[in-house]
Amino acid sequence: MIRALTDDEKYFIRGVASRLDSEARNRLMNDLAIAQVEAELADGELIQICLEGYQHPHGGGQSLYPVEGEVSDEDGSLISLLLFADPADRLYELEYLRWGDGPLQQPNWSTLRFIPDVSPADHSAE
Repeated sequence: MIRALTDDEKYFIRGVASRLDSEARNRLMNDLAIAQVEAELADGELIQICLEGYQHPHGGGQSLYPVEGEVSDEDGSLISLLLFADPADRLYELEYLRWGDGPLQQPNWSTLRFIPDVSPADHSAE
């Protein structure tokens, strides 16, 4: 079943994009504008992204964006948020990695923090 990304998922992806260099940020924001959820595991921990008019390449692997997120689950367990690109560097997957026992419950998005929490502009003075 195809669905739209939630506002929270979009907020996280925008936050990742804001911490990338301008070329990567623009590519990710363009992908976000045409992104929908194509498939997800029953527990909701892995979300595969479909980009309208684009076919993800088969094979070649995927790469992790250099920014991750962390939120607390409903029971206080830590959840890592990992965003992946396909071999052509296009938005591919969002993974929720719960560190506590049991299934993913309800991420508390008000606890979201980014790792590292710096943007390319923060490094320009170095």
